[in-house]
Amino acid sequence: PTAAVRAAADRLAQVVGAGGPSSATDTLPGTQLSAYALTGRDPRRPALALVVAADPNDPPAHAIAGVAAVLLSLITGPAADRGPAEAEHSAALVRLLLGARPAEVAALLGPPLWTVVHAERRRDTTESPTALAAALGTSLIASEPDAGAATAPVLRALVPAGRKVTAHPGWTLGVSEPVPVEELPAADRHAATALRRALARRTSLVRHRAPGPHGIASLVAPADARQHAQALLAPLADSPPLLATLHNWLSLHGSWDRTATALGIHRNTVRQRIARIAGLLDADLDDPDVRMELWFALRSLDRDGSSLDRDGAAPQA
Repeated sequence: PTAAVRAAADRLAQVVGAGGPSSATDTLPGTQLSAYALTGRDPRRPALALVVAADPNDPPAHAIAGVAAVLLSLITGPAADRGPAEAEHSAALVRLLLGARPAEVAALLGPPLWTVVHAERRRDTTESPTALAAALGTSLIASEPDAGAATAPVLRALVPAGRKVTAHPGWTLGVSEPVPVEELPAADRHAATALRRALARRTSLVRHRAPGPHGIASLVAPADARQHAQALLAPLADSPPLLATLHNWLSLHGSWDRTATALGIHRNTVRQRIARIAGLLDADLDDPDVRMELWFALRSLDRDGSSLDRDGAAPQA
């Protein structure tokens, strides 16, 4: 870099390292600089910053820099100073971001079993995500929009199975069953479903319960159940909203209001979707036998994380 670029980079590093914003940018002729704070705002520890000088017309360079900032902050940030467990959790996350499979980082996470919690903050509370994380006893928590339902941000947390998850004031929780790391994607789906049910019931916490070993589902081979489900639900393959509506509507015993609440839509929209589903499937959704068969099909897809593509088949992993 030229002397001008170095001087600008030094100025940006001072901005993000002195209690200012977590990132800052500057532009020189032919160069765009981006600075990222890596070590938080603790005055007792030296501040580290990543400053990148790149061509302003090179989007991949800036994307790579953003990922580098995330990884470096995990290694050098305050979490690395909280003890071996937190350091290993950060190491596990870094390895996952770099392409490792969950089974390869399971040992770094510590506990063999984990519970997934989905949480949505109620409008009548000012409770912070930090307070919820402390109550759950975990630092493995993230916030993101729930694409399947409400517009409010949904928190997702990983909690060691040995810690009991209970209702927390100001929050609505959906809780999965404890699972090994390899099964976290399925547990994440189960926690999301449990949260939607909790919101629909207006209750503070709902736990997902897996069917027992002697349930009806155990009488049918998983491959046969999946094939049947894909054929039965093929007319809905082009519309994930219709599948989500049917799933929620059946799980909530055909309640228009509860389904509308769970999905964050108007009850008339639920009625219209269910009517369209009945037409596409050429089925009487008031018939309990039909409902039972559709629920069995949906649960068959839930169990292995399958979904329908445009041909009615589960996409290949």
